[in-house]
Amino acid sequence: MPERGDLLHAAIGGGICFLTMAVLVDIGQIALEQILSTLGIAGVMVFHDQILIAKAIFTFGLIFLTSGFLGGLYVGYQTDENLRTILAIPGVIGFVALTVLIAVLGNPSVFYSDILGRIVFPLFGNIVGSYLGGYTLNWSTEEEEEELPSTQKLSLDLGK
Repeated sequence: MPERGDLLHAAIGGGICFLTMAVLVDIGQIALEQILSTLGIAGVMVFHDQILIAKAIFTFGLIFLTSGFLGGLYVGYQTDENLRTILAIPGVIGFVALTVLIAVLGNPSVFYSDILGRIVFPLFGNIVGSYLGGYTLNWSTEEEEEELPSTQKLSLDLGK
């Protein structure tokens, strides 16, 4: 069972995750358009259905994994125990906060038209990024597998 301090750090990590997403969502869209225009292939934006897949992959890697990683990095730094249960919380908090922000400031009907891009990718990216960030700092605390004793010798009998 997570302690009160661990939950507080998880909530702060969720806030870090949300703030990073809120900043990177706008920067990511502008960056993708700048990359395409710099490479001289901005005309590819005409093919709307095909570019949606590329945008989803780009935002998944740049925005959601990065924000989840930063939230998980904070939680992993502050918490040493209960990592398996506590590291999902920052990703979920960040996702819920971004969803509420989009629903309040934007048009909530966008969630029905793009379920994969608005719900699945952000939630999955934040949780995976959070686990990656949390275990980055606590990698050595995990149980290591037992090593085979190196004193055993192998011999080869060629059968005379």
